[in-house]
Amino acid sequence: MKEKTHNPRLSLLMLLALLAGSMSFAMAQSGPMTLQQCIQYGLTKNKGVLKSKLEIERADEKRAETRSEYLPQVNGTISFQDNLKLQTSILPGELIGQPGTQVPVQFGTKYNTSAGVDAKQVIYNQSLIYAMRLTRENFKVSEINARKTEEQLIYDIAGAYYSAQISFTQKKLVESNLAQIDSLYKITQIQFENDAAKQLDLDKLTVNKTNLQTELITSTSSYEKQLLLLKYYMGMPLDGAIEVTEINTKEQQPAAIVDMNSLYNTDLELIQAQREIYSVTLKQIRAGYLPSLSLSFQSSVQNMQNDLRMFDKNAQWFPTSYLGLNLSIPIFDGLAKNSRVKQTKIQIEQSVLEEEYLTENLKMQRENANNTLKANQAALASQQSNIELAQKVYAITQAQFIGGIATITDLVNAETSLRDAQTNYLKALVQVKLGELDLIKSTGNIGTLK
Repeated sequence: MKEKTHNPRLSLLMLLALLAGSMSFAMAQSGPMTLQQCIQYGLTKNKGVLKSKLEIERADEKRAETRSEYLPQVNGTISFQDNLKLQTSILPGELIGQPGTQVPVQFGTKYNTSAGVDAKQVIYNQSLIYAMRLTRENFKVSEINARKTEEQLIYDIAGAYYSAQISFTQKKLVESNLAQIDSLYKITQIQFENDAAKQLDLDKLTVNKTNLQTELITSTSSYEKQLLLLKYYMGMPLDGAIEVTEINTKEQQPAAIVDMNSLYNTDLELIQAQREIYSVTLKQIRAGYLPSLSLSFQSSVQNMQNDLRMFDKNAQWFPTSYLGLNLSIPIFDGLAKNSRVKQTKIQIEQSVLEEEYLTENLKMQRENANNTLKANQAALASQQSNIELAQKVYAITQAQFIGGIATITDLVNAETSLRDAQTNYLKALVQVKLGELDLIKSTGNIGTLK
């Protein structure tokens, strides 16, 4: 068995790859990851993105394969033939002095051996020229598809990240409310022991505390689900550790409305690139009516003997060679090319209609996304004012309860209103974040999130 050789360069590349992976995993464990970090991780680990990059490599190799058809094609041939029974031919007897008769004669030798080289070079073939151009256009399509895959991944990661942020913030708010209830319960228990509060007061706080504990379990589960979805999009192991940054609900600024006149879109670009392929295909089909010219060359040696002494020093080898110029002129193909021309023209017309339809659809999507975002921003501003008011009411009611002015019912109602305001605010906030994401995607600017 052949011993495997050690490749230092390969070992170094593998070591660097392992270190890069370890650094990424360590980064995920060292603290919360930003949206940009999650996107960059996903662009290097997501299986769909990696597959699209391999497709680009495959398309590039296809270009090289087609280009090779315009380069010299050289083949070597070796032939050995054992004529078990030589063919018999009939010659007129006049050739050997026996007029009026037919003489059976066997020509040739038992063993024939030949070795040679065949070469062919295309001089002119317009169809092949367009074929090479087609591979370049297909390469562009592969690049656009890869970019489209990346854009969809960025959108998916951003959506999962924003949802995880909201779930994380909800979890933190519930924990904060639960801490407040715990503090109030302790105060109320002291008041109860000093006959300043009733058992009913403690019971109401216990009910609220239990509700918050249940809500905490729900919000924690939701957060973990969002993290799993985020890791799935990122291509991170599902058992890996990851955290997201918390949204600062006090510093949310309305997003700037992006340029609505922008019409860049990878789907639109893909249609245009595909139509260019149809256009080149049409030219290639029509080029099939043109003649093609090629040069051929063949050189060989041949040995013919009745014994197997072909490699003996006295063996005779007879050389032969030729150089040929071949002109191929298409005459009639049963109207096959004419039918293909018509089919391709139809594909071009379909592509134009598809582009017009998509353009209108994109305009509608952007207008809807813009209007939806404006409405969500207005709702968020309203919920911001509502939550500030609910916090103010709760703080006053809490102080009055401690001072013995407000009842436990007043405090529980204020706490419930505050929780409702917090929940509504977070719902409005996630709608704004997702609305921003939809608008950015509809204007072709999703790549700016990287």
